[in-house]
Amino acid sequence: MNKTQSVVSLNETLPRGGAIKRRKISEKLYVDFYYFGNRITKSTGLDDTPQNREKVRLFLDKIMQKIEERTFKFADAFPGATRKEKKFFTELEGQQFNPEPQHVNFGEYAQDWMKRVLPTIKSQSKLKLYESVLSFRVLPYFKRMNFYKITSSELQNFIAGMKKESGPNKGEPLSRVRIQNIFIPFRRIWEDAADQYRWNLRNPFETVNKHLPPKHRTRNGKVFRFDEWKDFVACAPEYYQPHLEFLIMTGLSASELAGLWKTDVSDKAITLKRSIVLGKEKEHLKNEFRFRRIPMTEAIRKVIGRMQILAPESPSLFPMDNGRPFDGNSFRKIVWNKALKESQAAYKTPYSTRHTFCAWALTIGMNPMKLVNLMGHSSKQMVYQVYGEYVEDLEDDVDDIFQYFGQDFLIKPAKRRTPNLPYRDSFGVSRNNIQITY
Repeated sequence: MNKTQSVVSLNETLPRGGAIKRRKISEKLYVDFYYFGNRITKSTGLDDTPQNREKVRLFLDKIMQKIEERTFKFADAFPGATRKEKKFFTELEGQQFNPEPQHVNFGEYAQDWMKRVLPTIKSQSKLKLYESVLSFRVLPYFKRMNFYKITSSELQNFIAGMKKESGPNKGEPLSRVRIQNIFIPFRRIWEDAADQYRWNLRNPFETVNKHLPPKHRTRNGKVFRFDEWKDFVACAPEYYQPHLEFLIMTGLSASELAGLWKTDVSDKAITLKRSIVLGKEKEHLKNEFRFRRIPMTEAIRKVIGRMQILAPESPSLFPMDNGRPFDGNSFRKIVWNKALKESQAAYKTPYSTRHTFCAWALTIGMNPMKLVNLMGHSSKQMVYQVYGEYVEDLEDDVDDIFQYFGQDFLIKPAKRRTPNLPYRDSFGVSRNNIQITY
């Protein structure tokens, strides 16, 4: 590292108090002194005049005094020095180097952050999201900026320029949810840098939600009505109809379905032990509550029986038609999207079967705490806040849903109760003076 720039021969002995010099090719005055055995030559930016020489002398005398008192801070005295110089001398001073935000390039920091942090992420879906949005959205826009330039107004410009890059809606603005997902790793990088270098900056992400597209309440895009579901299933290939019905009867996610083996099934229950994300088996489920048992019902038993006839040799409980374990991405392309188009159902993602399961269970009066356990949540808050809003739209489907799930979905055979006996804190919906409860 070339830490200094000499204005005279290196063999020249400088006065103990340093020297004031002028380069042959410049009219400016330079200070020239030693610090920790390293020669430092820096321009003052002042022209060579008697008055300026006096100012520079006072400046240099203060430097030498602080060096003797061991209070000199190179980075404070020469804020325009390179980052390498500041880091070098700050560490010699026994201090942690904390560059100012205007001196830290976002692209360089982000690349280093990705090398350090991404390998520690266990979730394959989260890892894929972070790599994708940082490489193809965030870095192309911000890689040449320093952190000081990443302001709230700059984030607004970034949001305004984000468009869909492929598909039938190419060129249209991204959705609010998609933009929020892009900001998750972006914000984390900014906050990690601010914490590492102890910056006292206003966080530009604190107000970013005000500039996002408005929320769209799309109830039909989350939950199937019963008749809509039956039409949808009928439009799917016969081989995959049991897959669809099992998903909506259990509330499992695609990754959990992919991790089910026939050995996980007993006469009384199905045990969730594993999940497969992007073709890789996860060492742990999403959280401790996702390890759970799904009680066996006659409706579920029939669906599994149909699947065993279709794929008798596969160890997977619901394999793809090529014999391989269930693949959520392939399933969406070859089954889900085609069935949506043919049935003309409102657009939904495969995850909507999980939303539908919960909303249907609430609609026919399942005990919310039992539903919490079936869903793999930690509390009733998620059940009420996320799924409860869909129940009102389903009140006309109560009888059909109850027949579809079966009475044993709500009532254990050894503990049968009359449908007219309400559960004390039931979330059920009354219809025709009958309340189906557990």
